[in-house]
Amino acid sequence: MAVVKSRIIWTIREITELLRQRQLNEFDANFAVSGKRGTGKSTFCFKIFNSYKKQGFDQKKHQVYAQKDVISLLATQNFSYCWDDEAINSGYKRDFQNAGQKKLIKIVTNYRDNFNIYGSALPFFTSMDKDLRALVFLHFHIIERGLAVIFMPLETQIFGDDQWDVKRNSKIEEQENKRLARNPDAKFRYHRLTTFAGYVYFGDMTPKQKVIYKEIKKKKRAENFDIEDDSLIELDFGQKMFKALIEGKLTKQHLKDACSIEGKTYSSVITDLNRRLRDAGHDKTSSQLWKIEEKKLLLSSKTDDINDIVPDF
Repeated sequence: MAVVKSRIIWTIREITELLRQRQLNEFDANFAVSGKRGTGKSTFCFKIFNSYKKQGFDQKKHQVYAQKDVISLLATQNFSYCWDDEAINSGYKRDFQNAGQKKLIKIVTNYRDNFNIYGSALPFFTSMDKDLRALVFLHFHIIERGLAVIFMPLETQIFGDDQWDVKRNSKIEEQENKRLARNPDAKFRYHRLTTFAGYVYFGDMTPKQKVIYKEIKKKKRAENFDIEDDSLIELDFGQKMFKALIEGKLTKQHLKDACSIEGKTYSSVITDLNRRLRDAGHDKTSSQLWKIEEKKLLLSSKTDDINDIVPDF
């Protein structure tokens, strides 16, 4: 690492070596990558994982999109890799896909001694389930294409249960945003955050790498919908959200995060969903439907025993 104008600058190589050493020394090697849609979360993950090509990283196998595939890789591999390219589908907070979420937490915890390097990409770090977040060693937030801020958990906590210092950092973030509102020319001072560890620059994929990445993504996304082709992928965003809503698979927070991923305006999507409901003859609004679903999930979370959940292998 090199210090440049009081900023700690890391290289991709230093990060991959750190993760590899933790893996070989039998420590957790889990990392998360957050950032807005289109900023390069997947590119950054690719840069990390592709550096392990000679050590067994197989993109066709290890680039995954379904919770069941994440669970399978983490439970059946040793000293290997798992690239969860859309962790909003697997590591999301427990008010969505509750039973599967508990299973994933149990797998990540119980199979820590498989020593896999597990990387997750999602829009907001705090959208990740708290118990999964506690198992993350490195958090990268993409602030612009080619540049990420690095965060590490606090190591000094004895009685606290929030090693990412979310409450304090949220207040600091709010202060910085108010400062930026007063002075648009100012820069966000990431070094003020208590878990700040530095910055890392990264390049783009090559044209060939992009083609391979997109082909794997398209194929595996289609497989996850249990259909023989990718026709569902051709549905527009509104159609997909409407389908999830009427099937009881959509909550308010899930929709908000989906809008963030796809760059959609939440209020406009709500208006569109309610119009689709009226056109289809439904007598309830979107908010009424997902409140029913959220009540079911809340009841389920109170009655489920995590010890009764075992992987289906």
